[in-house]
Amino acid sequence: MTISIGSTVPTVEELPANSPRGIPPGVPGKGSFAQVLEAKVSKAKAPGEEAGQTVIEYVVQPGDTLWKLGVKKFQADPYQIARDNGIRNPDRIYPGQKLVIRKEINPGPREVTASWYGADYHQKPTASGERFDMYKDTLAHKTLPLGTEVRLTNARTGARVVARINDRGPFITGRDVDLSYGLARKLGMVNQGVGKLSMEIL
Repeated sequence: MTISIGSTVPTVEELPANSPRGIPPGVPGKGSFAQVLEAKVSKAKAPGEEAGQTVIEYVVQPGDTLWKLGVKKFQADPYQIARDNGIRNPDRIYPGQKLVIRKEINPGPREVTASWYGADYHQKPTASGERFDMYKDTLAHKTLPLGTEVRLTNARTGARVVARINDRGPFITGRDVDLSYGLARKLGMVNQGVGKLSMEIL
């Protein structure tokens, strides 16, 4: 299924302020976007619909950036958007330009690699603007909308917890989510540090 979104779509919202752990240097900085993109191009899939995906045709609005379109509006990988549309520089999108964006449809439970953070960031600002509370059931995710609720299950222990995304991260290769200390404790992951969980978007 292909969905066309015309020029009447409102401009995407500005991203929230980054947390102290927030988006690392160069993402989505002007100088390094192309370098990071080059590293990801070989891993990116060719354009086209796949099982569980829909292709969206979007007309760029004033104020849009690849990062905002991916992270905030469509919850899609901004590097994949660049790859699909032959874009090598994030500044080279302009109002009226048509982009092809692939988006997952009801992805269902999937395996994620989780780590956790705690005392070093307690009461510091998160990407949502909230103060980080290491004892609450919250987590960081790179792209899902802030405020999204997810169900996390640890198959090893049988523990299952519903939590809310209120921060961005983790920005370490191979990790998908960063749990609060309290969430990691409920899921039996404090001593383990890094492990596999099943995550379902609610």
